[in-house]
Amino acid sequence: MIYMFLTLFSVALVLYILSFFTKSRIQDLEEQIEEISLNTIQETYQLKKKMKVLEEELLIEEGPGPLYKESTSKPSSESEESSMGTRVLDLYQEGFTTKQIAEKTSMKEQDIFVTLRQYSSEKQRGVNS
Repeated sequence: MIYMFLTLFSVALVLYILSFFTKSRIQDLEEQIEEISLNTIQETYQLKKKMKVLEEELLIEEGPGPLYKESTSKPSSESEESSMGTRVLDLYQEGFTTKQIAEKTSMKEQDIFVTLRQYSSEKQRGVNS
């Protein structure tokens, strides 16, 4: 019986000493979780930074400039611009659609809308005054 207790005690002592030299699986898992959480924190920080840059770009674009992009073919003087505006207004009053006017004048359809809005409001002001 004493031999059995001594054998069990010696095995327990050897296992206890070996437990200090082996790496714990729980520690490995904790390190992996820490690494993953650090990666997600870094990624969210980078995404927030990119979002902030994009928001600033959007605010800059909306600020002082017009809400539409100007066409690449700009008239060289104000007289040509006003004649183009009256031509667009005349074509619209003749019953052409904005798409047809855009094709005839080689302007963008958005520019046609803006021109019509501008010249129709100018005509109304001229009639009212």
